[in-house]
Amino acid sequence: MHLHHATDAIPRPAPHPLLTLHAGASAVFAATLLPPAGWPLALACSLVILAMLLRTLRTQPCRAASGSALLALDLVVFLLCYALRESDADWHVTAFCTLLAAPYAGITRQMLGGAGLAILASLAWLGLQDDIQASNAATLLVFNLAGICTYHSQQRQHREHLLQHAVLAEQAVRDHLTGCYNRRYLDEHLLGAELARSQRHGLCLTAILCDLDHFKRINDARGHAAGDAVLRTFAALLGNATRRGIDSVVRHGGEEFLLILPETDLAGGVRLAERLRASLMPHIGTTASFGVTCIAFAPGSQASGPAALVAAADSLLYQAKHAGRNCVRAAMLEAL
Repeated sequence: MHLHHATDAIPRPAPHPLLTLHAGASAVFAATLLPPAGWPLALACSLVILAMLLRTLRTQPCRAASGSALLALDLVVFLLCYALRESDADWHVTAFCTLLAAPYAGITRQMLGGAGLAILASLAWLGLQDDIQASNAATLLVFNLAGICTYHSQQRQHREHLLQHAVLAEQAVRDHLTGCYNRRYLDEHLLGAELARSQRHGLCLTAILCDLDHFKRINDARGHAAGDAVLRTFAALLGNATRRGIDSVVRHGGEEFLLILPETDLAGGVRLAERLRASLMPHIGTTASFGVTCIAFAPGSQASGPAALVAAADSLLYQAKHAGRNCVRAAMLEAL
């Protein structure tokens, strides 16, 4: 069974690589516009930004911590270089326009919308130009902070959307009562995929179909709530007895559960079934019957259909029921 929380699959949002690339390039451009005497500072800033940029772009999407640190460094360097620039402020205006274009495009993830926002921001900047350098730097800071806040707001909304989608996707393949995989997921994906993988690599695949004995008596004597509790306990026992991330537990219907055991031969499946059979009575107050079937693929063999594997396990379970219940019946299923 082994449930995995949907949130585990949601990555931490990270700045878009295009955003960090252009912000870093704009900050380096601003550093190169420093007066000649400021070349050591320009060189140091450029080297640090380039080093962080290479680290940030090393993985896709870029690492969240490195990307955020790089954007903060770019902003500091740009403001510092603007404050130290003695003349030719128009070059800094051009650099600022370059700096805004890609971040806003990255924030919206739509090039046309991003270009429109960049143009409006650039026009607002040009309209606010005056001779007071501090005022220009403050305006630059406000624009960038607004962009960062907008970006993180959109990332948070995007993450919430991904989380909701992951939760819905997880619920679609799980049985609501026991948390096991449901019959639909078994038929549409799970069993076919495991058969194909076993065939491709020449491995064994074992299926165990188990059914609680006299389950109707539990519902009749103790009520359906008690029956649901027995099913949940039984499903938990099956999940704890199987391998996390390898085996699968499926609620096949009613009180029937199907175990899919990749890379497990018939003897291994029988041992698991016998261990489960012997441990049930103390935990759930009843017994179960088991049908175990295994298919061993040889190189070049073809896979039997998923229905054939389940049908073979069901036939063996029927034999166990007619043999007096609380027993295991097993057989090999020949590959085609």
